[in-house]
Amino acid sequence: MAESDDSLLLGERTHLLHIGPHKTGTSAVQSALFDGRAELLGHGVYVPRARARRRKAGWAMGLAGRPAGTEVPPMRHWTDLVEEVAGVADMRVCVSNEDFGRATAEQARRLVDELGGDDVHVVAAVRNLDRLLPSLWQERVKAGIPDSYEDWLRVVLGDDPTPFERRDALGHHDVESMVDRWVEVVGPERFTLVVLDDNDPGDILRTFERLLGLPQQALRDQPAGSNRGISFAECEMVRALNAITESTGVPRPLRAHYISRGLIRGLKLNERPKPGPRGAVHPPWAWEWIREENARRASYVEACGVRVVGDPEKIRAIRPREDPGADYVPHVPVETMGEAVAEMLQVSIKREQDALTRAAEAEAELARLREARPEPWSRRAARRLRSR
Repeated sequence: MAESDDSLLLGERTHLLHIGPHKTGTSAVQSALFDGRAELLGHGVYVPRARARRRKAGWAMGLAGRPAGTEVPPMRHWTDLVEEVAGVADMRVCVSNEDFGRATAEQARRLVDELGGDDVHVVAAVRNLDRLLPSLWQERVKAGIPDSYEDWLRVVLGDDPTPFERRDALGHHDVESMVDRWVEVVGPERFTLVVLDDNDPGDILRTFERLLGLPQQALRDQPAGSNRGISFAECEMVRALNAITESTGVPRPLRAHYISRGLIRGLKLNERPKPGPRGAVHPPWAWEWIREENARRASYVEACGVRVVGDPEKIRAIRPREDPGADYVPHVPVETMGEAVAEMLQVSIKREQDALTRAAEAEAELARLREARPEPWSRRAARRLRSR
């Protein structure tokens, strides 16, 4: 049942849980919410304290999404969030975390119970696979994989359901499974599904303004905080770097740190024209699968019974094929590459400076402990004997 704009406003004490999934405008929403946090309070909307999302809170209570090789955060991250939300009275609350979309049925019930109970309303987004799949591959390249788009796509669209890449891509974007899990907890009347418009990136922010009763432009796009994509050529450059560093034994989490926080940031903030295709181009064999799956997803959205914002036909729409030509070679301008590498060097320098600072602080603390430590009994006794 499609809703008109004036019917989106939620109750004054609603706790809005934005559950993603990832690559559906979540970073843009989180950055806009946090950047406008002080202003939103004046409009009766509370956003929990944190830069962007409370990732560690979700990981502490067991949600998927924690980077490989990292430890489970202490439970206090989750209890702090629960206590903060519980302490808000007579205001709308918005908690945004795309990892919520990965929650099992049991975890979804706990999230609802502990973050507002009957006051909770859930919002999620669904995106056309034609645009989503290249975006998901790009995220995996940012995380360190060296696979080409076509090689990655063969795994994701293959018959074997067990590989991580397939589960991470299709499993977490299975709109039918996600909606059914959450509706089982909150009911269809407390679930809003937004059909993402790839031709209007700001549309998701306008939807949140209407849900939360905010004036227009209260949520503003934050280019530095949003998870903007990079061009196909830039992604190929990162992929080549992944392949080279992986072959030399550089751990994936370590290189992802420098690439994501340095190189990728430099590429995203660069406003020079980007030659070549904007994103990865689907191989010919994948088009039919994408059309059929988009059609199935759109039909489900039309019939699922929750509140739907946007036109499900946008899920079916297929963009014109980009054909870079048989002779196309990915190219990144030298100036763009230089500025991106400079950003990566800044991350490396800061990491080294932070390590030196921590080492100096540890040495100073050790020296202080040595000075404060009581002199051993044997030394005091020997000194007394020598003085006799």
